[in-house]
Amino acid sequence: MAPPRSHRPASRIALAVTALAAIRPAIWFGQTLADVPGMIVPAAALPGALYTLAVLWIDRRERAPAATLAGAVFAGAVGAAWLAHGANTRLLEWAATVVPGGDARALAASFGAPAVEEIAKTLALALVVAIGRDRCNGTRDGLVLGALVGIGFAFTENVVYLTFAVLQGGPAGLLRGVYVRALLGGGNHAAFTATTGAALGWARRRRGAAGVRLVPALGLAFAMVQHVVWNAVAASAIAGVLCGPELTGGPCRPVPTNTSLFVLVPIITAIFIAPGLVTLGAIAFLARREDESA
Repeated sequence: MAPPRSHRPASRIALAVTALAAIRPAIWFGQTLADVPGMIVPAAALPGALYTLAVLWIDRRERAPAATLAGAVFAGAVGAAWLAHGANTRLLEWAATVVPGGDARALAASFGAPAVEEIAKTLALALVVAIGRDRCNGTRDGLVLGALVGIGFAFTENVVYLTFAVLQGGPAGLLRGVYVRALLGGGNHAAFTATTGAALGWARRRRGAAGVRLVPALGLAFAMVQHVVWNAVAASAIAGVLCGPELTGGPCRPVPTNTSLFVLVPIITAIFIAPGLVTLGAIAFLARREDESA
């Protein structure tokens, strides 16, 4: 079905503005990929592709056009990542002026980065919705598009972190990084931004209802809370079990134990990601039933 005529001028304007605004982020994105070893890009992309297939299954009956879905991934990988990179850099510089020593980096990573990154991803999602206004008309549509923005963002972030893993641990470090960060933890950004997207989609379907404009803001706030908990608690716990010093306060093991890699890290990941995924799954199921009964 062709989009309503009233939406076409606005969509074309948004597309033209986006094309111009994307030039600088696209250059940054290209330079980022060009500066890493060749094995890093496919290593970061494969887990993201698996998560993308899982997300698309949610909306398999009435899937949005491929261009819209690809645009969501691109917006997260390029636009949101570029915005977050610049803002996080400035945030860390500012934190270093008010908090002594290494506390500045920990504070920025645990509390500042989640807010910065969720806002950046929300802006990218809002742009995708503005361009394809007729492609996000319900909770499920918003959830899927938000998750895809998160998957794109996670890809670019993982390219950077997997590069560090190679520099520190060689091929074995890359394999551990892909397993821990891109595979086990690869759904975290998708879950966070899907929360915002679901709220945005719900609000778009109920335009004019009292208080409906507050719902996307509440979704963003909840996404930030999930992100803060992940960065401040889960990520620290994972780092601790991977370090696994033989004596309390001692140096980290040169290689994580099998127990920490294949038992403890999956348990921690499940504890902190599963509740959000289950909630989103329930929302998607209820949204489908609502669509079918409409």
